[in-house]
Amino acid sequence: MGKGRSGEGLAICGAACFCCCIVGIVFALFGLGIAKIVMGAIHLHDCPLQDKVPIWLIVSGIAPIFFGGSASKQGEDGEESRSTVRSVCGIIGLLFNLAWLICGSLWVYPTYGTVNKNDFVPCIGNVTTGCSQDCHKPTLTFAFAMVTLDWIFFVLWFIIIFCSVREICNRSSRRGYEHA
Repeated sequence: MGKGRSGEGLAICGAACFCCCIVGIVFALFGLGIAKIVMGAIHLHDCPLQDKVPIWLIVSGIAPIFFGGSASKQGEDGEESRSTVRSVCGIIGLLFNLAWLICGSLWVYPTYGTVNKNDFVPCIGNVTTGCSQDCHKPTLTFAFAMVTLDWIFFVLWFIIIFCSVREICNRSSRRGYEHA
């Protein structure tokens, strides 16, 4: 083995591991999106306490797939047009997902809290007084987990974007000093 060869092997191995992790994350997120759509569609009418919870699940599963697919279309004028379209679709998608995540938080968290109170009595069978409408517990628990997970991913995504923009600005300012 020649000098410096082992470093190249580690770099290739590291890049391959990074690519595998990214592919795994993409497949996991795609799978969660499909799970949201299926869970919301199956239990669309099973949450009379807050009927928007299953709708939130369906839309939050469809939106990333829709915006991800529309952002990858190539314009006829080449790379410049494609980059602009991706940027615009990405910003629209990000803003829509943020607004929808806020709506989901307003619908899911209070409902989850209400259903999990010790004094909560669902209207089931002969119980009709002093009770509240119920929500399918597994659907509500899944929605609660998905809202929480979506917030975690949104914050991580925001940090990555912020760091990337900051790095681009730092490079631009360094180039400005070099040319001055």
